Amino acid sequence: MELNKTIQTKEIRDYVESCLNLELGTVTRRRNYVYARAIYFKLCREQTRLSLADIASTVNMDHASALHAINNVFPSAIFYDKYLKDIYDDFMFSNKHKNENIYENYARLLRENANLRVDIDSINKQDGLEKRFIDLINRIPESKKDDVYVKLGAIVNIVNLAYERETV
Repeated sequence: MELNKTIQTKEIRDYVESCLNLELGTVTRRRNYVYARAIYFKLCREQTRLSLADIASTVNMDHASALHAINNVFPSAIFYDKYLKDIYDDFMFSNKHKNENIYENYARLLRENANLRVDIDSINKQDGLEKRFIDLINRIPESKKDDVYVKLGAIVNIVNLAYERETV
């Protein structure tokens, strides 16, 4: 194992252990440990280029255990325990652009900025009718907005029915 990869697995391990307050190397089949190791294996598999054997060896297990955890345990864990899914998603989100160098990151941010400016311009160029509707909605008291929503829905349905009859 390369030193860089060891540091990365250590970072992932520390993250999972601190979030769940567990020691991943503990030899036990208790569900919370099994699920924690599954999250760890999945993150290591996606964030490093290590083999399953190398990943599993960091918690004194074999490659088959890591493979089983990734393919079978992980999907169940995130389906039944939303906190585990949040832990996984948070790590993935926070490390999404971590491996970019500064120039790639700068170029990506410039593209995102340009796209956002285009989106803002298109929003600002909304025709007057949409702005008038938004102004009307903003003048409705909060306590009455649900009633107005229901009534507007009925009006839209009536207009659509009338349009369908005209076109037939």
